[in-house]
Amino acid sequence: MPRTTLSPPTDPKAGQVVLAAETFNRRVTLASGRQVGYAEYGDPRGLPVLFLHGQGGHRYFSCVYNSVAHHHGLRLLCVDRPGYGLSDNVASSALPSPIAFVYIVDQLLASLAIDRFGLMAHSVGCIYALALAAQPFMAARVVQPLMLLAPWVNGPTMPSMVRLATYCPTVAITTSFKLDRLVSSSGLHHLWGPRGILQVMVVNGDGHIVAADLDPRLGSQPIQRRTFERQIESEPTNAVDDALVCLGKRPSGFTLDQVCVHVCVVHGDHDRLVPLQAARTFVAQLPHANLDVVQGGTHVIHYRGDVIDRMFGAFATATAKTNAARHS
Repeated sequence: MPRTTLSPPTDPKAGQVVLAAETFNRRVTLASGRQVGYAEYGDPRGLPVLFLHGQGGHRYFSCVYNSVAHHHGLRLLCVDRPGYGLSDNVASSALPSPIAFVYIVDQLLASLAIDRFGLMAHSVGCIYALALAAQPFMAARVVQPLMLLAPWVNGPTMPSMVRLATYCPTVAITTSFKLDRLVSSSGLHHLWGPRGILQVMVVNGDGHIVAADLDPRLGSQPIQRRTFERQIESEPTNAVDDALVCLGKRPSGFTLDQVCVHVCVVHGDHDRLVPLQAARTFVAQLPHANLDVVQGGTHVIHYRGDVIDRMFGAFATATAKTNAARHS
């Protein structure tokens, strides 16, 4: 994939104009009145693929996938999960938030006239993707495999600070919890928040993490990183709820043995937040799953061009096989 740099534009307001484009800020109002936000990249005529970011993620970050999505003929929809960005939060109820999200996605897909779709997620977003795959009525529509990048898991093989946090009272987490405190001892605190993630996108220290071009229909005007930061920071985030779900303080609403589809877990052997052994244990608990180990991969392998190219290629291959079977 070509690499571009987020750099000072000739016109200081040009970046704001680009980020205000409809393709980055689509919004659907469901029958309930709930609003769901998403960004759309790639080929608008291709297989729809839903992407769910992890904690600290944002729909804008999926711009790095635009070129490769076009190349593989995929229509990538980066959905703001409840409480993030343009999406309304889920009201407190007895329904676990990942399950509430299932019904939100079902309505979103109906609004967009989408039947079958690919599904991929990163870190905390994987919990919500698995919730979708654990419901038979949704699993039947998923183009397999479900792709999980560096999924968040719980268990004895997680770093000690994460395990310790599971014993914290919910009130303490709600009032003072910040996820970067959990991972700062592992040197990962710089990954959370727009500044850290943009640094990963732009700085190509190992030759693998790249920033792809923005939508070509919007022109080639470069964008200042600070423009990204300001826009992202101006929108709501639901990091505390994510933390409560991750730490088991709130139920997920499903068990791993209920997942109805084949799952491909892509995990780096240098992931210090979710160690590889934790991923191995996680994969063994799924009914149908395989583990793809990325050599040298960290918890942000979703910004490695070779990884994304391989995953998108798998979606394209699965779509071709399905189409061939229908016409045979």
